[in-house]
Amino acid sequence: MRPYDHRYRLILTFAIFVLFICVLSGCAMVGPSSISAGRGDYNEAINRTEDEQLLLSIVKGRYGEMSSMLSVTGVAANIRFRANAGVQAGFGPTNNYLGNLVPFTGGLAYEENPTITYSPIRGEIYLRQVMTPIPLDLFLLAIRSMESGGGLFVLLVDRINDLRNPDFVDSSAALSDSRFMRFVELFRVLHGAGVLELLGDPKKEIVFNMVIGNYAPRYTKKVTEILTLLDLPVPTDGRRDIIIPAYFTVRAGRLEGIAITTRSTLDLIEIMRASIEVPEAHARAGLTIDFRPVGLAGQGLRIISSEEKPQYTSLAVKYRGYWFYIYEADQKTKGFFRILRTFWSVCMATAEDRSDAPILTIPVGR
Repeated sequence: MRPYDHRYRLILTFAIFVLFICVLSGCAMVGPSSISAGRGDYNEAINRTEDEQLLLSIVKGRYGEMSSMLSVTGVAANIRFRANAGVQAGFGPTNNYLGNLVPFTGGLAYEENPTITYSPIRGEIYLRQVMTPIPLDLFLLAIRSMESGGGLFVLLVDRINDLRNPDFVDSSAALSDSRFMRFVELFRVLHGAGVLELLGDPKKEIVFNMVIGNYAPRYTKKVTEILTLLDLPVPTDGRRDIIIPAYFTVRAGRLEGIAITTRSTLDLIEIMRASIEVPEAHARAGLTIDFRPVGLAGQGLRIISSEEKPQYTSLAVKYRGYWFYIYEADQKTKGFFRILRTFWSVCMATAEDRSDAPILTIPVGR
């Protein structure tokens, strides 16, 4: 065997070995790294488009127009691998090719081809969910999981005993029941001090109890005031815990407890819809729906409109030649939208469970 034949075989063997190692290591590294890089991107894109879809629906409703919803029910990201390798070897005397050839080249590449599955959200189940008042068990979870429990009372509760918190008031001069706001202030103070808690009922006869304890003497006056606002008896013994059952109902007669009614997701949508600052030209032309002044829950909310694409936005959509957006530093509007989005997502998820729902699957090619 000639010397250059031996060298050629060594180069070829080495090339095959290196290519094999690259393919194995590439498969091991690309898979986990693609999940790490792709999962966040997909999640962020889905979350952003869900927000945009909801905001666009709110805006179109202000114009008296219907909108349809699509829920992302599946993302399949297919990964295709491509490997290549090349060997350059010389034959003949060494001085003819030595230093002029690269003995081995190789590479490994992959590409993603995602397939997105959508489910239209519509029908009786979705309508019932979005129009049904928020259940007390979800209300309790929200109150206990968020720092500002008093703020959630303003947003989610429209009545507690005889204290009313309407979505809209009859005129700009009319105010919501000031007693309701005082109740919220007292709740915030007592809840923050650990004196007042909302606790699930261990007997499961009701959803939860309002429990007041260890309040004397520092908080005796505030406890007396909050019970008076609720038209409940004030105990004479400040050493005993006060346990008040909560019912999802309107108070009728002498109810020994608190009667609560909550808003629906659609109520929250309407409140946010009323906060849109519609373009003056559209308002003059009668293109938009007029709303009465908002109550406590909608005060301070702003969805701004602009012909120019805005900067510093938390969320923005374009409709009828205008941008409608939430300013990124507007924490109140952002917080309201976040709560609305949470309950709206629950409605969407319930509607997705229908087995007869049509499915739209879109492969995304290169």
